[in-house]
Amino acid sequence: MAFVVVRYEAVQYDGTNGARIVNDWLDDVKFRSDDGETLVFGIPAFPRYQRYEVPRGYYVLRYYGKTFYQAISPVEYAQNWHVLPNT
Repeated sequence: MAFVVVRYEAVQYDGTNGARIVNDWLDDVKFRSDDGETLVFGIPAFPRYQRYEVPRGYYVLRYYGKTFYQAISPVEYAQNWHVLPNT
């Protein structure tokens, strides 16, 4: 039996890369604002967009290509996620 995992990818919001995260790194996300401290975007959810706020320093995770998964603190990222080599 094979052991398999879903591929997740992460990028840290540093206060300058919010537009790139929303416009290039994720799909189906609507940019709202980025003041260098908090990145705000929306994801389609019936009946309207669900709002997400990502503080500077937090990690944005995606899966299944460019689908938003969650945003987590650096502490949670360090405790619960392990970076695998790119193969």
